[in-house]
Amino acid sequence: KLKDKKINIYIERYVPNGNGYTTKVTEPLALNVWAYFRQLSGKEIFAAAAYRYDEEVLFTINYRDDVTTACFVEYNGVRYDVTRIDTFEGYKQDITLMQEKVNPLKFERGQRQGAGLTLRPLLLD
Repeated sequence: KLKDKKINIYIERYVPNGNGYTTKVTEPLALNVWAYFRQLSGKEIFAAAAYRYDEEVLFTINYRDDVTTACFVEYNGVRYDVTRIDTFEGYKQDITLMQEKVNPLKFERGQRQGAGLTLRPLLLD
């Protein structure tokens, strides 16, 4: 597989702040990593859904032991959350990151109004 795309890998961590609470911090884990990229086929998406995974794309990169499902990939300005990591038969050559595309506009539950729920959009940083 030809690794001809450049991706950035980030990790989100929760670090304590001075007030006794934690704050979510996004840190770059690896920048400008060469990767193979492709959309999953309908058959692959359906198979992943059977195991309750929401996967849309995959990236194959050189082996790294610091990539976890707490990471996300940025490619062409789009964020993809890592849902699953596949190390082919345990060899330390390549790893395949199964990814879900993140909608830039998230919703959270608001207060009840009548019979339905009010949804308020939250913009991500």
